[in-house]
Amino acid sequence: MSLVSVVIPAYNAEQTLARAVHSVLDQEKDERYQLEIIVVDDGSTDATSRVAESLAKRSPVHIRIIHQRNAGPAAARNAGLRAAKGDYVAFLDADDLWLPGKLRTQLAILEADPEVDLVCTAMNGTRFLCRPAQFTLRFRALLPNNIVYTSSVVARKNSLSAAGDFNEARRYSEDFELWLRIAHRGTIVVLNRPLIQYTKGRGISAKLWPMEKGELETYAIMRTEGRISARREAILRWWSLSKYLVRRIRWSI
Repeated sequence: MSLVSVVIPAYNAEQTLARAVHSVLDQEKDERYQLEIIVVDDGSTDATSRVAESLAKRSPVHIRIIHQRNAGPAAARNAGLRAAKGDYVAFLDADDLWLPGKLRTQLAILEADPEVDLVCTAMNGTRFLCRPAQFTLRFRALLPNNIVYTSSVVARKNSLSAAGDFNEARRYSEDFELWLRIAHRGTIVVLNRPLIQYTKGRGISAKLWPMEKGELETYAIMRTEGRISARREAILRWWSLSKYLVRRIRWSI
């Protein structure tokens, strides 16, 4: 039986944490795996800690709670990774939801092929257009658009560690950086079914430029590490800025 560690970073998530945890507990039971849930309270100033403790007392699944000073999502996820005992790690942000059948379906893919490092899914009721029900996401195909949604990811813990875990020096695009590292050295499979519900954060329009700068920094890191050429970085920067301008116009209308 495989152990799956579910890492849930939470910052001021008193309103949504219970819903997220219950979406994990509501996954179909399967004798091939068991769960542990790790909630990382990233320096919340609301009742997140009390909500987590209440959930831990009533949960049929072991819930561990880690408290830390606010250090951002990368540091919170890494804290969960360090505490994880499972061979597989799944991520879920505290304001997102898993849909029924998500975990069982992804684990079946990982168990069937030891060469697969990470399995992710579509989200919010929408599939990826012109794509098969399941496909391998290559490094170059991932570069233009990050379609690996963090709350959809289930990965082998050793694959995450081999890729360096999340870059704690960054607050934006640190997840994209890690997925690119994994895609460059290993195999990412996309399950083309919308099995998570993603919630856009509050004040997203104010974060558009920091998010854009984060993506540009990710491309610079890929070039510095020799994973892409300077020419490819220039093309990707142009493409990224074009997407940013479109998003900015949409939010201003």
